[in-house]
Amino acid sequence: NLTISNFTPKPHTPFQWFVVSKGDLERKQGLLKRAFRKMKGVKANYTDVRLSAMEDFLGRGDRRLGPVIRRAWELGAGMDSWWENLDRAFAAWCGAIAEAEDLFEGGAIAEDSRSSRSRVRNAHLTIPKELDRPLPWDHINTGIHKDWLKEDWQRALEAATVPDCSFDRCSHCGVCGPDLGHNVVIEPAPVPEFAGQFKPKTAKALRLRVWFGKLGDMALVGHLDTAKLFERAARRAAIPVSFSNGFRPSPRIKIASALPLGTTSSGEIVDFELSEEMDAIEFKQRLSDRLPPGVPIYRVEPVDLAIPAASRLLEKAEYFIEVAAIVPNGLEPSWGSWVKGVMDATSLLWSKRTKSGDRLSAGPVSVPQVQRPKQKGQAQ
Repeated sequence: NLTISNFTPKPHTPFQWFVVSKGDLERKQGLLKRAFRKMKGVKANYTDVRLSAMEDFLGRGDRRLGPVIRRAWELGAGMDSWWENLDRAFAAWCGAIAEAEDLFEGGAIAEDSRSSRSRVRNAHLTIPKELDRPLPWDHINTGIHKDWLKEDWQRALEAATVPDCSFDRCSHCGVCGPDLGHNVVIEPAPVPEFAGQFKPKTAKALRLRVWFGKLGDMALVGHLDTAKLFERAARRAAIPVSFSNGFRPSPRIKIASALPLGTTSSGEIVDFELSEEMDAIEFKQRLSDRLPPGVPIYRVEPVDLAIPAASRLLEKAEYFIEVAAIVPNGLEPSWGSWVKGVMDATSLLWSKRTKSGDRLSAGPVSVPQVQRPKQKGQAQ
């Protein structure tokens, strides 16, 4: 798969004087499509030219764009990069620009009929007075001299290459100086020899079951990120993890159950399958040294490879919930009656807040297996 993006000029670059048009982008994409059509096994994807035209229009505009942006929003623009909204967004932008066309020279989102005008206008930029016109972002100092950008623009028209000043002589762009330091030419690093494609070890010699916790801020790390954390920690600790077969091998590290986001735990389980024999104590030490403090390792035990994974052996989980209540002055909290009411209930109800802010009732949930806690003395 090959993804090809359209070129859109940006401020503070030699191409800040260049204007693209929808017709020019479509013409260039047509040339590429005809060329790739002859190549077998290559699938080329292209960025929609309407997106690139809108980026060009917004990326090099000035304060006059304010009313146009508001009008485009009123006409339905929004979520422009989503494919299902692209038609509506592009129509809204074209409508907003058409209403304010007297503010712009022909509009920046040019259609096919304006392509020739765009190319003619770009050709005139070789005239010095066209390059001397003030730009909306000239008051922002990036350290690069505008005269150098003009010279680089001329070099671009001549298809000349500017050497990388990190490995060649200074091009005197203006960045180097007393404030930011002077250019230092360094020798390029040698290109390492190709050692062949990575071939992961797929043999399974040992399975280690690890009991770990997620404490403190680690409660804000989701399940997938926790799995990646173990993969990277094992790689840094040089633990010989076994990989799966197939087109995209993955390490055989399986967390028994996904912990809800925002919940701490001291009883999580993860299975590691190794391609070589390894002592459990050494494994625990290596892995603990590469994990953050909020992920303690409590216990590591070797288990038989024939035994099902921990995710298939889990039967239940214990949750500890801290409850806070506001009690009027002079009254004792009725913890006993509250706990009894929960334990005697046949179902529980809760509400959930979605991203849109609405509260939804989750409905009754049966709790037939809730066990009444044993009373040991008076409540503190």
